[in-house]
Amino acid sequence: MNEPEAPVSPARPERKATLRIGQHGLNVILVIVIMCIAVPLLFLGYRVALNFKAKRDITIAESNLHGLFQALYQYSLDWDGKLPPADAWTDDAAGFLPSASGIAGGKESYLKGPGDGETIRYEYNDLAAGFDMLEDRNRKVEPGDLVLLIEHPGADKNSHIPIPRQGNAQAESALYKLLAFPHYADDPDNATTVILFANGRVSVRTRKDFRQ
Repeated sequence: MNEPEAPVSPARPERKATLRIGQHGLNVILVIVIMCIAVPLLFLGYRVALNFKAKRDITIAESNLHGLFQALYQYSLDWDGKLPPADAWTDDAAGFLPSASGIAGGKESYLKGPGDGETIRYEYNDLAAGFDMLEDRNRKVEPGDLVLLIEHPGADKNSHIPIPRQGNAQAESALYKLLAFPHYADDPDNATTVILFANGRVSVRTRKDFRQ
């Protein structure tokens, strides 16, 4: 007699492959996720801090230049309305600087300020030497067109250069080439500088302003 056939077990369903990640793998993924979130936040915080510093530095520059204008103007009143010679402008203005009690450096603090790199000092316009602040008629140069001081990182005491009188595109282009733009220096379009004119106007300008 033939022996009965053994019952055939039904085929087991094929098990699908699954991705198994160990604890080390999970830790790596977690670190990557954290980095993806943290790096942009750190960069944003860094940019916010830079912007805050630059705004503060510009405010200091504006205050310094207002103070220096008052000192130079007061000097001119003692010298028949004439501004000081270029090679001694810092020395001549120093005695007329306003009080800066409570500020590190006292009156000397008006002669320098912070920037994105080196300490910012100021350069005097050679063409401002001897300029008559009191003359009302027959002016060859209007005070509003005469640059008095510009910012310059690392400039020396009594530093001075010739800066053409403003009023036309050519003169503005020449001024642009002399400027350092020491604030927001890592942002080419918005890099900023502060300029003092002989009428007392303090102008905050960016590279983008000159290109427009």
